[in-house]
Amino acid sequence: MNKVTNWINQQDHILIDSSMSTGLEERGLKLNSNLWTAAALESHEDLIVDVHKKYFDAGSSMTTTNTYQASVPGLVKAGYSEDQAITLIKKAVELADQGRNESTNVNSKWLLGGVGPYGAFLANGSEYTGDYSLTDEEYITFHEGRIQAMIEAGIDVLILETFPNINELEAITEYTNQFDIPVIVSASLRDESHLADGSSLIEVASFLESQEHVIAYGLNCTKPQLVTPALKVLKQSHPAHKPFISFPNSGATYNPEIKEWNHDDLSFEEFDKLIAQWFDLDLKFVGGCCCMTEAQEQHIYDKFFK
Repeated sequence: MNKVTNWINQQDHILIDSSMSTGLEERGLKLNSNLWTAAALESHEDLIVDVHKKYFDAGSSMTTTNTYQASVPGLVKAGYSEDQAITLIKKAVELADQGRNESTNVNSKWLLGGVGPYGAFLANGSEYTGDYSLTDEEYITFHEGRIQAMIEAGIDVLILETFPNINELEAITEYTNQFDIPVIVSASLRDESHLADGSSLIEVASFLESQEHVIAYGLNCTKPQLVTPALKVLKQSHPAHKPFISFPNSGATYNPEIKEWNHDDLSFEEFDKLIAQWFDLDLKFVGGCCCMTEAQEQHIYDKFFK
């Protein structure tokens, strides 16, 4: 058991950061390219550092590297060589670490190495449907360069986020077992009982419970109203379970055709009521995904963690 795992085990609840994309957009960037936030890794390093820093300053104990869309194949498709792609991925870890070091937050601070699904590379919204099919070997070939680069660069925890496809989720979870690093797995859901591709959430939970290196699992990039019923499904099906994680969207919905959000955000107070429900259902890690802001992160910290 390593240092971060020991620390996690000592906490009742853990606040992770919220949206990198919203943080960059609030700083004036347009994010409608296929690389999404990863497009800023070469041109706006200072803004990425500041987003990480401000989430830590707001009270977060964990920040996720700006690598959701930064797969090696995705960067190569955008014109980088494989070596340049690896360098950019490692830079993302360095920028998160710089934000950690510059933060005024005196509490423990950790780096999550973010791994987005193959559907994010397709850039057609399929991370919300899971409507794609590769072999296990093809999934591993797609993901391995990013995963290895982030581990070499010094992340504390690996997080597979917004995974909508059960075959990809299982293949990459099993692949990461070879590394000496704890792993969190977070899925994209269709409803409270199914992954986005229609697979059984209970089946996925049973698989993840069997993976010793997986320290937590749950859901993200979904409407916040879906979290409570999904946690009920998980808790009822696995009464003795690993820690749960949830970092939903603000309530907004995504339009993949124009790569923009239609805003129907919950108020801070509405979100507070939901978080209280989630904690009653054994949620350990809470944070935000798309359209969640630094101001809301600060509010959650003040409300639940002070």
